[in-house]
Amino acid sequence: MINVDVLKNLGIIGASLIKRDGTLEESVLPDYVDKETFSIMCATVYGGAATAYDELRFKDPHLITINGQEGNIVMFPNGPRDFWALIVPPDKDPIKIRDDFLNSK
Repeated sequence: MINVDVLKNLGIIGASLIKRDGTLEESVLPDYVDKETFSIMCATVYGGAATAYDELRFKDPHLITINGQEGNIVMFPNGPRDFWALIVPPDKDPIKIRDDFLNSK
């Protein structure tokens, strides 16, 4: 279960645990976000990156970020079948936020 207090302490706006097929396992997202659409689109990006890495004969990526002016989406594996997608302010370092989030679990 996602700990809302941890999210607040780390400055994370939202978090989702998503299966690679786009199925949402759990999430804490702002009310205005359609959870299913968010999870499917994140899975599409994650799958595309994993496929590109596979074509390069690289292992799966450890971190995928989408950077924007209003915020960033930081995605990283949870296990072989699912991944985390965090919504964070644009000033947060993606590697640090991933590491801090994982160390809080």
